Amino acid sequence: MGAHALQATHPTRVQGRENMTIEKTGLTTTSLGATRPELVVVGPPGAAPQPGMPVWPDTPDGIDPEGATFLVIAASSEPEAHDVAQNWMTAAACVAPTRLLAVGSLADDNNRRAVEQAIAKACTGVRIMVVGGQHDVLLTLAAARTAGALPEELSAFVIHTRDLPMYCAHCRDTHRVVGQPGEIVECPGCRRQVEIHRHCSATRGSFLASDAQARTLA
Repeated sequence: MGAHALQATHPTRVQGRENMTIEKTGLTTTSLGATRPELVVVGPPGAAPQPGMPVWPDTPDGIDPEGATFLVIAASSEPEAHDVAQNWMTAAACVAPTRLLAVGSLADDNNRRAVEQAIAKACTGVRIMVVGGQHDVLLTLAAARTAGALPEELSAFVIHTRDLPMYCAHCRDTHRVVGQPGEIVECPGCRRQVEIHRHCSATRGSFLASDAQARTLA
């Protein structure tokens, strides 16, 4: 996903569906639905939720009939994301003007800019619906919040949690890493061995990580 450079974006009108606009960045597109993301921790079955961690729905949410417009963002090349986006797109186009943006991983700066530009064009009353892996969904939601999106305007569906955005407290940058909270990974920026903490910032859209040896030294 991150290897795909952003290509020229060409809006396409789908014949017979005047409410539907599709934009491609070198990936095929589709549409579906998602749920309002909450920052509560996911634990074993029956465990009480804890603050600071995202929990994702098992199935995509439906379309909000109160939406004035819809922006569907498929931040993945995987077929499941394509299917979800297509379902959302089809349902949303029956309600209000709907736009679909399909990009690869937001680890690619071009893809991230495309998402930020699409969000910046959104109007009051928009419903932004995001599907992709955890890394890309979290960063897209953070970009939307930065642009002023309200909680009720955001929906998300995560197709996998293999990777995540990690903010390193030492090099002070955000990186895509394969890992889970509580695990130790090598920071791609400063090459330290860092622990991914069980804390996700909704504003940054990333998990905090710090030197894995810090507790030992203390």
